[in-house]
Amino acid sequence: MLFESQNFVSSLKKPVSLEEHVFRYCEFADIPFEGEHVTSAFLSCSFTGCEWYWGLFSTSVFVDVKFSDCVFRGSAFSGVRFVDCEFKNCQFLKDNLDGECLFNEVSWFGCVQVNCAGLENEFRNRDKERSYIP
Repeated sequence: MLFESQNFVSSLKKPVSLEEHVFRYCEFADIPFEGEHVTSAFLSCSFTGCEWYWGLFSTSVFVDVKFSDCVFRGSAFSGVRFVDCEFKNCQFLKDNLDGECLFNEVSWFGCVQVNCAGLENEFRNRDKERSYIP
């Protein structure tokens, strides 16, 4: 299902989920996600102040997406594609069981991260010409 130019604040309402949908020009703000399975495509969207606890990102696609002041705790990213995305003041932290965020076969193309914790090594381990750390 396509969701276009919608604002989601504090929660997602049914039938909206982050599985198998396409979100275009949508804004997500102050949403606490727990154990959410993310398999959708996000095009020119923004996430502001969202918190992900044990998020499972599997083959998701993020194109021209802006993440600001988001927190990811113990989240796993597998086969995810980030294209021209921006991460500002985001944190990738351990969960309450000391599990770190995991990145498996993640692709970063033209992405920028500014003042983020826990993402620096992921960018450095990838093709340095395709991602940028100021």
